[in-house]
Amino acid sequence: MQSPTTNTDFWINLWEEAKHKSPMRKRRQRTEEEMIETWNRRAKGFARHAKDKKGQQRRQKVLEFLEQEGALQKGFKVLDIGAGPGNFAIPMAHIVDQVTAIEPASEMVKILQERAAEHQLDNIKIIKRTWQDIDLSKEGFVGQFDLVFASMTPGIQDGETLKKMINASRGYCYLSCFSGRRWGKAYRELWQLFFNEDPGVSPVDILYPFGVLYSMGYRPNLRFINHRWVHEQPVEEAAESIISFFENYMDITADVRKTIEDYIAKHSDKGIFRQETNSCSGMMVWQVNNHLNQEVEQC
Repeated sequence: MQSPTTNTDFWINLWEEAKHKSPMRKRRQRTEEEMIETWNRRAKGFARHAKDKKGQQRRQKVLEFLEQEGALQKGFKVLDIGAGPGNFAIPMAHIVDQVTAIEPASEMVKILQERAAEHQLDNIKIIKRTWQDIDLSKEGFVGQFDLVFASMTPGIQDGETLKKMINASRGYCYLSCFSGRRWGKAYRELWQLFFNEDPGVSPVDILYPFGVLYSMGYRPNLRFINHRWVHEQPVEEAAESIISFFENYMDITADVRKTIEDYIAKHSDKGIFRQETNSCSGMMVWQVNNHLNQEVEQC
């Protein structure tokens, strides 16, 4: 029997099984197109929070990690999968020759374009599609990028999309995902209240892509970052954020809305809702032409 450490199908199937068993995946009732609309509604808030102190610190850690690994250099061509409002595309474009940003949400694209103009950057090419919709051969993307970058994106969600990002690279790949429990206390307690179950661990845990890569012969440099912060929002904004999350899993009736608003009111002080979040994310870098299986084949 083949060892799981060298059995890629084992890890791909384990990843798929985690998705099928995930309470959040099982209850999701929105199509991919509707999920994109959710990101459109969250675009401004997402961009705003990325500018705060915690967001800046996290971004700096990622960029320093890439530079230490030699994965972010002058002259590079970078592919940013799920670029969002440009939180990484913008700073990378100041360093490299060209950034190709894949982003399907129009409001995210709008903010990215505005930011690029503000920074007087003309080396960012935006493709408004999902990573799943990209055909590498038709786009001429096979082996064309020095760095393929994917940070906390639903674009990389299985073995196929992971292998696809490897095939687009001629140098390095970077991937970050959550590790372990993800959502804050409010989301978990409300989920338990609505569905009488725990939301469970994210099916896009860094464990699964790491296992796939390891079985393929890669040895990614993997680092973990622990996140602990207190997020403060006006009660109205907090209510809309939480409602926006739950509308992906249930119909937002008047009773559901009232339950969320009552929860926020109970846990607020002077019109401000504070939520402490403790989470962990993993980030890894690997070279596509440096893996054990290749060395064995060459011997």
